[in-house]
Amino acid sequence: MKVLIADFDLFQKMGGGQTFYRSLIKKNPQIDFYYIAKNEFLNTSRLDNSHKIPYQEVFNSEDFKNFFETTPPKWVQSAFVQASNIAASCTNMNFDVVDVPDYEQWGMFLRPALNYFHVNCGLIALSMHGIISKTLQLDWFEGKENIPLSLQEKMQYQTVDIRYGISKSYLDEWKKVDSLKTYYYNPLHFMDLPEVRLDSTSKSLPSLNFIGRTEKRKGPDIFVDLIWWIPRDKYSNASIIGPHSYNYNGTQSSEDYLEKMIKNRGKDLKICSPMSHLDLVKLFNSKSITFVPSRYDTLNLVALESLFSGCPTIIGNGAGVCRFLEDNFPKIPFIKIDINNIYDSLPEIINLLNNYDDYRNKLIAGIRDSNFTSSDPLLKEIYSSSPTSNSEICEDLNRWYSQLISYWESGQLSSLDKIPGLRLLKSKIRSNVKPIYQQIKNEVRRNKELIKVPLSKAHNAQVLKAPKLVRRYKHIFNTLELTQKDLDKKIQECWKLGSNVDYESEGIRSRLGNGYRIDRARLWKGIARIEDLRGNELVAVTYKLRSIRLLNKDLFDDLPSIVRVLKNKGFTKESDVIEAMYSTSEDKEDKCYQLLEQNRLSNSLNNKWNYEFLDDRRHKSTYRVSIIVSLYNASSKLVFFLKTLKHQTLIQKKEAEIILIDSGSPGDEYTVFKQIVDDLDIPVVYARSKERETIQMAWNRGIDLSKADFLSFLGVDETILPNCLEILAHELDKAPDLDWVTGHSLVTEVDSNGGWVSDIMPYYRKEYRQDLVYLETCYLSWVGALYRRSIHKRFGYYDSSFRGAGDTEFKSRILPFIKSKIVDCTLGVFWNYPDERTTQSPAIEIEDMRAWYIHRTLGGIRYAFANRSMEEVENLIYLCLCYRKSYCTHTSTDLEYAYNLCLYLKEIYPQSKVLKYFNGIETLIRSYRSLDCISKLSQWSPLKKILEIRKVASQIQKEHRASWNKDLSLGLEPTYTIFNDNRHEQHSSLWFTQINK
Repeated sequence: MKVLIADFDLFQKMGGGQTFYRSLIKKNPQIDFYYIAKNEFLNTSRLDNSHKIPYQEVFNSEDFKNFFETTPPKWVQSAFVQASNIAASCTNMNFDVVDVPDYEQWGMFLRPALNYFHVNCGLIALSMHGIISKTLQLDWFEGKENIPLSLQEKMQYQTVDIRYGISKSYLDEWKKVDSLKTYYYNPLHFMDLPEVRLDSTSKSLPSLNFIGRTEKRKGPDIFVDLIWWIPRDKYSNASIIGPHSYNYNGTQSSEDYLEKMIKNRGKDLKICSPMSHLDLVKLFNSKSITFVPSRYDTLNLVALESLFSGCPTIIGNGAGVCRFLEDNFPKIPFIKIDINNIYDSLPEIINLLNNYDDYRNKLIAGIRDSNFTSSDPLLKEIYSSSPTSNSEICEDLNRWYSQLISYWESGQLSSLDKIPGLRLLKSKIRSNVKPIYQQIKNEVRRNKELIKVPLSKAHNAQVLKAPKLVRRYKHIFNTLELTQKDLDKKIQECWKLGSNVDYESEGIRSRLGNGYRIDRARLWKGIARIEDLRGNELVAVTYKLRSIRLLNKDLFDDLPSIVRVLKNKGFTKESDVIEAMYSTSEDKEDKCYQLLEQNRLSNSLNNKWNYEFLDDRRHKSTYRVSIIVSLYNASSKLVFFLKTLKHQTLIQKKEAEIILIDSGSPGDEYTVFKQIVDDLDIPVVYARSKERETIQMAWNRGIDLSKADFLSFLGVDETILPNCLEILAHELDKAPDLDWVTGHSLVTEVDSNGGWVSDIMPYYRKEYRQDLVYLETCYLSWVGALYRRSIHKRFGYYDSSFRGAGDTEFKSRILPFIKSKIVDCTLGVFWNYPDERTTQSPAIEIEDMRAWYIHRTLGGIRYAFANRSMEEVENLIYLCLCYRKSYCTHTSTDLEYAYNLCLYLKEIYPQSKVLKYFNGIETLIRSYRSLDCISKLSQWSPLKKILEIRKVASQIQKEHRASWNKDLSLGLEPTYTIFNDNRHEQHSSLWFTQINK
């Protein structure tokens, strides 16, 4: 039997498909196999029953650049070209079977191509390994559906004569697409069963190894996440071993994503190059565990080889190999990861690590007691099967092929191409020129990106954009406002003008006319007016408040209308704070101070709470830690949250309790809770309020129900590492004067099941001083943190009148009186689900006026530092002029706060040496304010203004650095680039309100 494998360089390429075909050839010596050699070296070692056919490039996609017919569509031309070149390479040859892999698409045109080049072929068989559209959709880069590619794969499946695959799961997937007959080719028919042995019986810890291509569907990210959750003292080292995947132009790789993940988790996990088969055998025979946590895999031969070598293997339930093992080898143990809840596998994995030798011995015994024979059809039987196909699709493809081949043959091609040998010569020239052309294209693309680099730096970009600002204003000013549609269009133009979001992917010209960060008071005032017309009164107030904050005065006389709207909308306390902050009276700082003192006293006691019901399943009178969780519309996330939280070591030891507060939720959280609570077997209490309440009210209820000295607070879209509470409780135990301790945390994007999608950003707090919280509130957190319950008896409870900013207010209120500390490891994780987070809204920004901004006034500074030393005020001024936000890597400034601190320091210690920086600070803050409201606008005035301020900032930076003490600013020094000031980094993004369709 003669079989043509319609693929290239089988004995040089190292992909899964080529590996399969090499095994196929080896296990079927009675069949002569042929394949196309395109770039394979002459001295490449081949099997005796394999024969290479030199590749002939007769066709090229350039031949069809002027083909504009309605059918066939352009997206089939590549398959046509490849199928035709394969057939041309085999002109006048005879084969019993042509075997084509389904990870390519040229099989759809192979039959007419073979006929055209007089290749005699009995049957065309589709070898089903896994379609490329699925791989691309599940990979790191695009993640989108490719409809043309999917259609080609389907047409290929329908037009071949025979379909066979090595995975029953994958064959079943295709049965849902089309009922055409398929054949199962058992992996035992082509696998070389490895020798079962253990080279080392040492007492060393096992190594943990992900092995495979690092496409996202293979789950290398799942491996990284699991390693993060496994105690470090359980294994010797962890490695990712395998080739990487790349985006379409080779500028990004899977390695980039994995390195970022590893860095964000602080793990000593190695990324290694692919291993030779011999090295893999040695690894499987060593004291190691193999991870193949696939989200999707038609089979996974690495898992089989590892497992059959006697190496403990952990497999994602998205891999078809799970079904193969369960159907054929029930005595061979393996650990299966549920990809919708990867943490469920942790107890099994840790048990394996604790009892490695026993597990491996049981695995080897299971292998030796298993039957490795199969009665499933052999390859020759499959190749001899009766053909079945979709005749209608076959006719369509034959017609498309005829159209394309006729076009190719027509006079539209150069007559020179008809000269014998010239087309072959052109083909060879093209194959040599093509890599050079691709290199030039890539170079041009890189240069285009380099041109955009200045636009990515705000201090450069704003200079380049400045001359166009007035023209853009005129365009927006003249836009109609007659209808709701007009207003929607106008607000979107304003968003483009003042935001980076919508134009980042656009051309340079668009980027130069949008994304302004100068003259913002004027723009925000304009947006406020339009939002008022659109009926978004509260949003409009938010922008008006921003303008007042930027300029530190009510330039547009908006304060009376702001106060009126806020009182009408239920923001009475906020309106009182705003009136106090921006009053023209001389005692406004005293008013601010009095408001803060009143608020501290008014929250000194907790309420006596009533409940709709309370389900208490705790069995002890005291616990070490309480985890308090507010529930509202949380039923879809509750199971995953509780199952994950159960891994806390203190919960396992029954030293931590969970307090669930259902704030009158309309969901069915309690039903879900009752369904899982018995299986969880954890100390937990479920309490429900009759009416909907704020998060802070729920937390106060939780504090009242707590039986522990230490408190932790989480939402169902947050979690903590298994040893988090134990680490933090130990810190509090050993330092009685310590009140609050926190680690680093990581914000991640997850899907609706809680599955990891990407890392968004870390909160990295290593260089910590408590007063940094005055500059950036996230330095002291709840997620991955723990504090003493006694804080509330000493300094009061949460202010339940807040909708979402009550956590910020609580920190601001108690910060002068507590002691906090950072633990240098990442312990907390935010799960950003696809739904919106309630703490991001204009309403919360308004609440921040009394939660955050009032604490930055002179009255707020007096509240914070009245009982602290002047040295601490001086040190904070240093930090104001150069600090790093916990979620950033660059240096920021906070000139507003520095200015107010200097005013306070002048009052309490006017001879302070730090006040030498005051004149520079005052000049900078006045300059920055003038840039946010440019007077006498003309075409060139914005450019003139920004250049003038850059010059001033550069000079002051030079003066400040000349006498700077880096020891007082955590090793940083002042960098005044205008747009790194807090005024540009906090509450500076736009609110994108709903647009009517």
